Amino acid sequence: MRSWHLILFLLMAPLVVKGQLEPLSNQYLLNTLAINPAYAGNRDALSITMQHRNQWTGFDGAPKTTTLAMHAPLRKEKVGLGLLVLNDRTGITSSTAISGNFAYRILMDEGVMAFGLGAGINTYRNNWDELIAIDQDDNLLMGNSSRYRQLNFSLGAYYSNDRLFLGISVPMFLSHNFNSSSGNFELVNDYQQYNYFINGGYLFSLSSRWKLLPSSMIRYSPAGNMQLDLNSFFIFDDRIWFGVSYRSNKSFVGHLLYQVNNQLSVAYSYDLGFGEIGGYMGGSHEVTLRYDFRYLIDVIGPRYF
Repeated sequence: MRSWHLILFLLMAPLVVKGQLEPLSNQYLLNTLAINPAYAGNRDALSITMQHRNQWTGFDGAPKTTTLAMHAPLRKEKVGLGLLVLNDRTGITSSTAISGNFAYRILMDEGVMAFGLGAGINTYRNNWDELIAIDQDDNLLMGNSSRYRQLNFSLGAYYSNDRLFLGISVPMFLSHNFNSSSGNFELVNDYQQYNYFINGGYLFSLSSRWKLLPSSMIRYSPAGNMQLDLNSFFIFDDRIWFGVSYRSNKSFVGHLLYQVNNQLSVAYSYDLGFGEIGGYMGGSHEVTLRYDFRYLIDVIGPRYF
């Protein structure tokens, strides 16, 4: 019953929350490793996901993000290992994050409980020479700045069975402040800057051909930011998924996924803002391709999460 209480809380949380956190993929259900290291190995197969997001089309310098995630359980299934590579380009700033992920999996009677740790390096670079300078002799804009490399870590826990999933994580929780005197970033462990992710969902069977998967995501920072996603997917014949999401920063998302077979899935989503600047920017497009190689256990249908 406690699991049901938590699901109801996630689905019935208030729709109006203030603030906005860092942009997040619409399709985190297909690429949960990007937000929670404890997900490594959860699909019981070597799983590879490629994802590309083109945000706010029509805005010069709008974010473009590409993600590659790979993870698999070891043969005894008690350990999951993963690799995550994320490249983001926003304006003149480009960044790349590479992290390895380790999950310890506890096999229970009705599901799997996993605890995860991620560690990696974030690299940032500002391409100053792409700016149009008023002062053509400005030394700062005559060449690219140096690359900055920063260590980072992630923590998470994840529980799932055939119907239910629940996760909590703190991805990339270390902060870095720029020191103008030294020209370098300094490591700062600021709890106020942590971003906590809580997500959960439950799979309902509506008939022999139809299923319903509602889920939600809460992202919270002690600095005062909170964001809520409410998602609902209808699944037909375990092949065609379509659904909608509401995000509390005033945007709606439409989703379409086709499960080609038990291993291969292709997904597309489009989100459109309706807030104060919604009329001035285009929507955001996102495409995901995921392939699960040989399963370690016998399966009769695709894995839902």
